[in-house]
Amino acid sequence: FAKTEQSMKRMLTNMSHDLKTPLTVVLGYIEAIQNDSDMAEEERERLLEKLYQKTGEIIQLMNSFFDLAKLESEDKQILLTKIHINEICRKNILQHYDAVQAKGFKAVIDIPDTPVYAHGNEEALDRVLQNLLSNAIQYGADGKLIGLSLTYDDTQIVITVWDRGKGIGEYDQQRVFERLYTLEESRNKAFQGSGLGLTITKRLIEKMGGDISLLSKPYERTAFSITLKRMTY
Repeated sequence: FAKTEQSMKRMLTNMSHDLKTPLTVVLGYIEAIQNDSDMAEEERERLLEKLYQKTGEIIQLMNSFFDLAKLESEDKQILLTKIHINEICRKNILQHYDAVQAKGFKAVIDIPDTPVYAHGNEEALDRVLQNLLSNAIQYGADGKLIGLSLTYDDTQIVITVWDRGKGIGEYDQQRVFERLYTLEESRNKAFQGSGLGLTITKRLIEKMGGDISLLSKPYERTAFSITLKRMTY
């Protein structure tokens, strides 16, 4: 009980901390619109659009907090079944095809033809891959290269999402999955905004009995590797 109470207090502290800045920005936009009765219509529309976008970000952030709270409680159960990893990997990279093309990225895809199955949950793995691929496109933009590979042996499968961007410093690599690791603490400002998503990603993988690791060499290879139990029957 004490551990649960401590976790909830931590969660509320984190919510307060992470919501303060965007809510202050929203308030600033509202005050700017209210206090300038002679504001040009074009400027008013611009501020209203920014206000709309920032409000959407806050809603997304709050949803992420609730998702994480459910994952960290025992109430959230994830049904584990036999899932077709090749197809899940292909589906998720295809969903990012337009973004990859639009940004002029080269995609390096290495998914074997041999069907590979793992013990997991397709919906959870979809969310994990969507997050990792989105991060690779956003934060690896300098390298103009994104990769996804699937390897396996007799007992496990490994999915790796990688890019050739500016990467994540050694100090940050050790802490990037920690929820208590706030953006202000980070020495790597290029990777702001993904911390909560990576925490949820790690929790989802752990719920599937797997693990996730990170290795990063700036402008060479920044790789997130997911390990899951292979099913051969």
